[in-house]
Formats: sequence, C-alpha cells, structure tokens
Amino acid sequence: FSNMSEQPGLSLTVLKQQNAETSNAIIDFFQSNQDFDKLAKYEGDLTVKRDKEDDDKLQVGIDYAKDKGVIDKDFVPAPYVDIDVLGKTPDEVASVIIDQVGGAASGVIVLVGLSGTGKGTTVTKLRQGLES
Repeated sequence: FSNMSEQPGLSLTVLKQQNAETSNAIIDFFQSNQDFDKLAKYEGDLTVKRDKEDDDKLQVGIDYAKDKGVIDKDFVPAPYVDIDVLGKTPDEVASVIIDQVGGAASGVIVLVGLSGTGKGTTVTKLRQGLES
C-alpha cells in the first residue's frame, strides 16, 4: 500500500467513503495484481454459490405459492432488461432504470444481481429519483 497515495483515485478519503467510487478505485488499483485476481475469483465463486443456494430456496417458495394458488401457475413474467452496471455508480444505474420505465404510472421494478453488488443502494437512488 506504500504507493497508494501516488495512485490517482485511491486515497484514504476515497476508502472512507465506502461506496461505488471506493470499489472502483480499489479494483483499478489492484487490476494487475495476480493475488488480488485470485482472491477476487475465490470470493466471486463463493458469492455465486451462495446466491445459487438462495435461488433454489426461492424457487421452492414460488412453487409452493403456485401450488396454493397464491401465484397464478401460468404467470409468465416480462423478460428482464439487462443493464451493465460495471463501473457505474448507483446514481447512474438508477438513471438508466428510470429511463427504461419512462413515464409509467405504476409498475414493479425487479433488481437482480449477486450479493453485494449495490441493489439496495440502487433502490434508494431509484426512490429518490422517482420521488423528484
């Protein structure tokens, strides 16, 4: 970390923010570090595994709700709109989503993604953007 102060974008101030800017600065700082790549892959694989387990549990609940008539068995959800969030701030992602929904009077927005990728923060930014 000795050269951290020399690296543009990564500073103690940025680290203390603990937000999307922090994450992007850390990724940029370590982008050519093989140990960081190994750790990132390991942690990413664990996240995917945990999220897959959550998916399986959710599907059991959905199937149960369908069997009980709470959810229409023939319901087919609208296809997802893919948004590449890599390198974007939650404000930028929320703006893209708001542009997608346009002036719809009502509806449901479903955010999907791996654990820790900013869905909760994006919801906060969506609420702020939609209320203004």
